[in-house]
Amino acid sequence: MKQNRFHKYFPTKGYNLHLILLAYLLAGFFYPVIGLLALICMIAPVAFAVSRGRWWCGNACPRGNMYDRLLAKYSPHRPIPAFVRTKGFRTFMVLFIFTVFGVQMHFAWGDWNAMGRVFWNIIFITTIVGIILSFVFAPRTWCSFCPMGTLSALVTPKKSPFPKAFTSVTVDSSCRMKCKSCARVCPMQITPFDSRGNASGYLHADCIKCGKCVASCPLKIMEIKPQNKSL
Repeated sequence: MKQNRFHKYFPTKGYNLHLILLAYLLAGFFYPVIGLLALICMIAPVAFAVSRGRWWCGNACPRGNMYDRLLAKYSPHRPIPAFVRTKGFRTFMVLFIFTVFGVQMHFAWGDWNAMGRVFWNIIFITTIVGIILSFVFAPRTWCSFCPMGTLSALVTPKKSPFPKAFTSVTVDSSCRMKCKSCARVCPMQITPFDSRGNASGYLHADCIKCGKCVASCPLKIMEIKPQNKSL
């Protein structure tokens, strides 16, 4: 008998940003200097997180878009292993990736093509790892310990007063958590319903503001709204 799983696929609307990733990998393979464009996806997530939380990860990241729009259709949506979410493992991944990156960049320094290839290799290898994890566990398994995602979560606002651009998922106090639809479709496999009745909304640092929980709520008592009342 086929086992029913808690987490499930939920269609994602929006632009096909994953085409940017595919174009980058293809063009960068032949023209390594293009690899330097990866700086955008390394700096932007953290820069946005200071005022908006992990918004970039759920709305503008080409690789995240690939997980949601393509791989989510075929992923088994198994629970993401708890250990990859731990502070220790995530810190290790940040140090490991940046150490490897730093060493390679040291030897490539001064050669634009060589430096571009370093960026391209990092993106290519981590993309392959992310794809494999998508088919073993869940689409956004990599996002749970992605170094840039970890740094973004670190600088995400966690209490008021919030920046003007900050938004969060709010859940009406009438929620009784019976359906747990929001948690079932959450690509990060976190639990928005925990914030029911909380005026500040769901402040989990790994919430990527994708809006799937809001769209899937059968009672329509969830929304993503600004939390700048204290400003």
